[in-house]
Amino acid sequence: MSYAVVRSKTVTAFNEIQVFLNFIASQEPRNPQDPTPLEVKVMRGLFYVHLYAAIELSVSEMTQQTILLINSKSVKNNHYITKFNTISVIDKIKSLKDSSYKNLIPKSAELFEEISSRNVRSLNETMFANSLQNIWIKTVEELVNAFGMKPIIFQARERATIDEIVDKRNSVAHGREKASFVGERHRSIILRTKLNISQAFVQKLIYEFEDYYMQKKFLKPIMKKHYP
Repeated sequence: MSYAVVRSKTVTAFNEIQVFLNFIASQEPRNPQDPTPLEVKVMRGLFYVHLYAAIELSVSEMTQQTILLINSKSVKNNHYITKFNTISVIDKIKSLKDSSYKNLIPKSAELFEEISSRNVRSLNETMFANSLQNIWIKTVEELVNAFGMKPIIFQARERATIDEIVDKRNSVAHGREKASFVGERHRSIILRTKLNISQAFVQKLIYEFEDYYMQKKFLKPIMKKHYP
């Protein structure tokens, strides 16, 4: 299956987090009223770093795989839906952005000419690499929009959990807060809920992107018959 490798890597990454969390739980005092050892607090803080890494890996692999699969179809530029041109002619868009004022008109003409052309262009599967280094919910929504997909509905709990994981990961990874401070508040039972929400969030994304590809939603409806 097209996304089997992505799912396999995702399962492996989240299984490692599960093992780490099980170890944290085994080191916590049985009585919640007893003081928590410093090393347990540190591991809880590092849990957010590891959990975010699994999310980033999954989303990055999913995005790259989707672009690679579409690229293999050798689609003519004017057969893509309009929004997908964000991806198909990204080099022209960057050239327009970086051009001087005197080159604005000719560069704009080149961009629109390429969008309406029958050229088959090689897609860059790593084009989102920089923007996917901090995957907030807003980042995912921007990614979905760039592909021309219908908005994915995220529940309030999903939105809050994913953004919390990114925020706490950044705090620990960038040294703004100590891992022990971040890990002081929540016991493993709460962290397990965050893990489950994160894994379900990633699974939802992969399903939506797989459906997008399988249903050829990156193509204008009338053009789908040309790409089996």
